Amino acid sequence: MRMDGNTIFITGGADGIGRGLAEAFYQLGNQVIIASRREAALKAVCDAHPGMRYYVLDVADPARIRAVAAKAIADFPKLNCVIANAGVQRIYSFAGEQTPDDRLIEEEIDINLLGLIRTTTAFLPHLRKQERATVVHLSSGLAFVPLALCPVYCSTKAAIHSFTMSIRHQYRDTSVRFVELIPPRVDTTLGGGSSDARSMKVGDFIAEAMNGLAGGADAVPVGHAKGLFAAGGGESVKSAFANLNPA
Repeated sequence: MRMDGNTIFITGGADGIGRGLAEAFYQLGNQVIIASRREAALKAVCDAHPGMRYYVLDVADPARIRAVAAKAIADFPKLNCVIANAGVQRIYSFAGEQTPDDRLIEEEIDINLLGLIRTTTAFLPHLRKQERATVVHLSSGLAFVPLALCPVYCSTKAAIHSFTMSIRHQYRDTSVRFVELIPPRVDTTLGGGSSDARSMKVGDFIAEAMNGLAGGADAVPVGHAKGLFAAGGGESVKSAFANLNPA
C-alpha cells in the first residue's frame, strides 16, 4: 500500500485503533476523513489535527452508510482508500438457562460484519475509477483461533477474513487492492476496555501495522496475532484458496 498522497476514509476513527491509524496516516501527509457514531469525539480528534474531516456514521444503519459514502465522495473526489475498522465485542454465554439477547447479537453482527460489507460496497463503484485504490479490512487474530468468551465477535471476524479473501480474488484484475489487517488484543475500549499485560499498546500496534501495510502484503498480522494467524492456517489457507480459485 502506498502510504502517502491518499485520501482515506476510516470508520471507527474516533478512538482506539481507528484513531491511531487516522493520526499515523495524517502525519504522513494524507487527507484523512474519520467516521463514528460519536460526534463530540470525532470533533475532538479533528480539532487536534487541522485539515482532518469527519462524518457522523452508525455502520449498523445501511441508509446512513450510503448517504455518508455519497457525501464523502462528493466532498473528496480523490478518495482512494477505505479502512473498515468499526467494531464492537461482547461477552456471551450460550450455556446458561437464559440465552443471550437476540438484539445484542444482531447489533454486533450488523456493526462488525454487515457494516464492513456495506461500507465497502458503498465505496467500490467510486474506487474502481481511481488509478489506484486500497480497502483495508480489520479482522482479528481471533478470526483464526477463537476466544470462547466472545463467540459472536470471533465469528464475525472469521467471516471478514473469508469475505476479504473472496472479494480480493474477484477484484484481482482491477486497480483496487484488498488488505486484511489482523490485530492481536490491543489496549483499547473494545470489549468494555478490559486489558492486561498481554494487551498490545495502541502506539506499538500502530507502528507495526503501518510498517506491515507499507510492505504490501495482502494479510498483515500484528503482534501476537502472527501466532494465531499461523495456528489457524494462515498462509496454507491462502494457498488452498488460490488453488481452488485459479486466476
